[in-house]
Amino acid sequence: MSIMMDSQQCSKSEVQSGDGQIKAANMEERHKQDSGLLKEIRVWSKTSNDIVDQMENCRILSKFGGEPRCMLVTGHTGAGKSELIAKYRKDHQHYEKPNSSVKPVIYSELPTQLCERGLLINLIKTIGPEIEDFACMDNEDLIREIVRLVDLLGIEAFILDEAQKFLEHESRRLQYDATDCVKNLIIRTKRPFILFGMPWCLHAIEQNPQLASRLLRRYHLKPFKIVERKDRSIYRTFLDLLDEKFEKTVFTEKSDLKSKNIALRLFAVSRGNLRVLRDTIDEAATLAIIKNAPKITYDDFSVACDSLYPDSNPFRIADLNDVIVQELAKPSYWDPNTKRSESPVKDETFTNGLRLGDVLKSKPR
Repeated sequence: MSIMMDSQQCSKSEVQSGDGQIKAANMEERHKQDSGLLKEIRVWSKTSNDIVDQMENCRILSKFGGEPRCMLVTGHTGAGKSELIAKYRKDHQHYEKPNSSVKPVIYSELPTQLCERGLLINLIKTIGPEIEDFACMDNEDLIREIVRLVDLLGIEAFILDEAQKFLEHESRRLQYDATDCVKNLIIRTKRPFILFGMPWCLHAIEQNPQLASRLLRRYHLKPFKIVERKDRSIYRTFLDLLDEKFEKTVFTEKSDLKSKNIALRLFAVSRGNLRVLRDTIDEAATLAIIKNAPKITYDDFSVACDSLYPDSNPFRIADLNDVIVQELAKPSYWDPNTKRSESPVKDETFTNGLRLGDVLKSKPR
């Protein structure tokens, strides 16, 4: 009898253990799904929406003849360039017709050690035809092949990323030849070219007046700022819109991201950089998801920043007024007069540390 009882108890224990493992696995899967949904959530600023609208204008208006409408978008790492490109490409995906493929928008990242021939070969490879041997093709042959593919595949616009690579050569001749190649492609394909790059890529473009005159539509993705009240309002509105999307998608309550106590501490760690800001928020949000919490709390941010910024966690500073912030003072740029032993790329600079108590009590200008 006792043996039977032990057997029944063991069987019941195994069932409970199995149920627990299934529940744990289901919970982990739910956490993964919620975390994935969270990372897909986007809030687009007015500047970002304007850029996407202008990209679309370039594509559409260039169909009506005349000079193709081209544009240049610059921004530092983490400013949001890649996300804008991804959004536009998602809205213009390649598709199949009964007898042909259609590729409305071609995205190409410029190769390192860029030269005219390398740019052309890279572009053809991006478009997709399998050419085994480029050795028998000169640059004119390559351009003709691109023009042929534009008509064959219904290509309506080109996006060239990493435009700062125009400046990787020390030879001004090679730099000029590469930018002139883009100018020739605009003329020969009769299609708009949209360039994305770091702020200093502007130097290479300005060295070729004929290309520069075709890139009159220019946008710069700036980081958030908070010293001026109007800038602070834009920043906090962004966080509030993000918070609303979080509540509708992943959480059941708003996390009050726009509150001064959270928003301004987030600014202290991000210095207004969009990628750093989102990475920090996503880290805290993931902690909340794992706990099955209804929202992200101050403590979640505090723990997240212990991991990300252990030596400068503003969520561990009791008085908000004592938190130190910095804003972008000057974007990075290319200095043609730099000594050979130094890098001609001059890094972005930031303001001296500002105490939030002084920022918040300053009068609006």
